[in-house]
Amino acid sequence: MNVARRFLGIVAVGLFLLTIVSTATAKYSGGTGEPNDPYQIATAADLIALGETPADYDKHFLLTADIDLDPNLAGCKVFDKAVIAGDIDPTEEYCQGTPFIGVLDGSGHKVSNVVIKGGGYVGLFGHFSYGSKVMCLGLVDVDIAGSGDYVGGLLGFNNGGSMTQCYITGVVRGTDVVGGLVGFNTGFCEVTHSHSTALVMGVGYVGGLVGENWGTIKECRAGGHASGVSNVGGLVGANRGGCSEMKVGWCVWASVTDSYSSTEVSGTGDNVGGLVGHNAGAVSHAYAIGAVTSGGEGGGGLVGSGGGSVAASLWDTQTSGQTTSAGGTGKTTAEMQTVSTFLDAGWDFVGETANGTEDIWWILEGKDYPRLWWEVAADDGTGSKE
Repeated sequence: MNVARRFLGIVAVGLFLLTIVSTATAKYSGGTGEPNDPYQIATAADLIALGETPADYDKHFLLTADIDLDPNLAGCKVFDKAVIAGDIDPTEEYCQGTPFIGVLDGSGHKVSNVVIKGGGYVGLFGHFSYGSKVMCLGLVDVDIAGSGDYVGGLLGFNNGGSMTQCYITGVVRGTDVVGGLVGFNTGFCEVTHSHSTALVMGVGYVGGLVGENWGTIKECRAGGHASGVSNVGGLVGANRGGCSEMKVGWCVWASVTDSYSSTEVSGTGDNVGGLVGHNAGAVSHAYAIGAVTSGGEGGGGLVGSGGGSVAASLWDTQTSGQTTSAGGTGKTTAEMQTVSTFLDAGWDFVGETANGTEDIWWILEGKDYPRLWWEVAADDGTGSKE
């Protein structure tokens, strides 16, 4: 009997110690951070813990629930820098600290009521580097204010990452390079199947979706309000392009394709456009319908200024209040709601094959403007036909 009791006692102690070890090593709400077993982010505490653990910035994460970061809730706060990968030393040039190079899959969930009162490199994420990726994530009712540059609702500075099927609502404010979703999007970075209806305010390089773009924006839309002084655009503040004098043969040409803006745009200075404020890159198969108010030179219904290329792109001369643009073709509202206007320009619509088979666009002819096909899949902007 004594031997049996001693054995049971040893087993009980072993199980107790195992429980202590397991509890001590458990992270977030589950997972190991590997691609096939991502860390599970289920609570506000999980998301805040991720932000406070730079050693995990190269791991994989999966949101398993909607998350509310309202500062009035227990455990939440007003952040003084980006929630994840923020600038830890604003006195130094460039973003200091560890960039996010992992993968976060929102899985169709949303993060709401993010409040940030910080400096530069501000957003849910402050800084992406090569290999980073965020997908299927919504940010709702954000209140993000940066007193410096590179401010975005989702991301302040994108240096090699990508995002797809993401969206944002709320208010985003900064100084220069301010975007509803992304502040600065460098070369070889991609923003696809995403949208913003945020109120975006800044001084220069202000865009409804992206402040300054050196990368790729494809099948995206914006529909809020963008205001600033110069280089203000409904979708993109400045769409860049050029070659480096230091690296022979090294060139980057930003592109905006198959995208549109209904954003109301206002700028007190130069280079204000319904889609792009200043374009030195490439714009194709895009349109703008929002009202445009410019207080300086270079105001346009589609593009404010710039010598970049503009192909098969249009703007509504009636709703924009603009009869000129640095590229594109102006049309009446009736023409902009007629499918032949776009088919004649080579746009790929559902139900036709002459212009392609990707089925990028659809239209309720005579009642609405063309819409992106992925908008049909989910009315909250997170879905895709893929």
